[in-house]
Amino acid sequence: MVAKDRLQFLDALRGLAAVYVVLFHVQSMPAPALPVAAAWLPAVQMGATGVALFFVISAFSLCYTMPRHHASGRPLLSFYLHRFLRIAPLFYVLLMFSLFRDGRGDHPGHSWGEIAANLSFTFNLFPGWEQGIVWASWAVGVEMLFYAIFPALYLLVGKPRSAWLLMVGLQVLVVLAWLGWLGPRMAASLSDYGWLRHAPVFAMGLVAFHAFGALSRLPAQRARQWAHGLNLLGVLLLLLAASAIWWPAAGPWQWQLSGMAYLCLLLGFSQCPPGWLVNRWTAWLGTVSYSLYLGHPIVIAVLGPVFARVLEVQGGTLGYLLCASITLLVVLPLAALGHRFVEAPMIRLGKRLLSPAMPLHTAAANGQRDGGAR
Repeated sequence: MVAKDRLQFLDALRGLAAVYVVLFHVQSMPAPALPVAAAWLPAVQMGATGVALFFVISAFSLCYTMPRHHASGRPLLSFYLHRFLRIAPLFYVLLMFSLFRDGRGDHPGHSWGEIAANLSFTFNLFPGWEQGIVWASWAVGVEMLFYAIFPALYLLVGKPRSAWLLMVGLQVLVVLAWLGWLGPRMAASLSDYGWLRHAPVFAMGLVAFHAFGALSRLPAQRARQWAHGLNLLGVLLLLLAASAIWWPAAGPWQWQLSGMAYLCLLLGFSQCPPGWLVNRWTAWLGTVSYSLYLGHPIVIAVLGPVFARVLEVQGGTLGYLLCASITLLVVLPLAALGHRFVEAPMIRLGKRLLSPAMPLHTAAANGQRDGGAR
């Protein structure tokens, strides 16, 4: 079945993930980091796992919209063109800005090889370049590598059992690599930018897609019962993941636990969304989430002197909250502009380029608001 409509809960989760990452970076990017009360610090630092939520959502939504690409008659062209025009234009705009920024003053700039790796979205494959030239773009590099293999992966795990086996198998690899039984190379793949750290989280999104289909086929009351349980389990797993700040050897487990928590919350929200978290406002945040994610580190860096002034007047957690509020007040309008003038025109271009090859009913469906992955 071709997906036609946006899923509001998915947009809302995407927007909340972006805001959570912003809140984390407001605290952690400045040097020194902004002061936060010890009781609240784990919750703030868990904002880094907002990227794990992005990955779960990405795998889910790619599965959800893949039938639309198959219906186009040219599934691979439709998929890859859509993905490229969705991700690349804004990234290239910020890449040009970053090259200008880093080519001035005492910064040595970037080699042509590194620039080529960023232009081709392969920078995660090169040691030392994984973070990307654009600040926080490491996640974009990971996403693009996942996009590269997704059509084949979609065929391989088209059944729920296959998705579950993939997720469990990858988790077994994580355990073995963490224990050191697979050698130093595999152990290194559990690092911040390593493939084995993130592959299981994408697999969780594949499982979530199949589980969503199963939940949607249940009677409404039964589905809501499952949703309440899944929401509770998701919150408990997030609390457990947050406690990893005190573990003597957390390894990759905070990331994996967070992924499982977000899998549960995605499914719970799909059937029983809390109105204070899933609404028109948070759904709008999801619409601008890509611009919000890529643009916020620059805004935080520019606001550094403002943060210093704020902390002179009001320190501690309240000072951090004031800095976070200022950041959001600046970055959200900029994200809206980035979406309107860069992202949205490129999405429309992709639809126009593909429409001549599409059956009429598919082109009409694609003319609606895009419900695909960000």
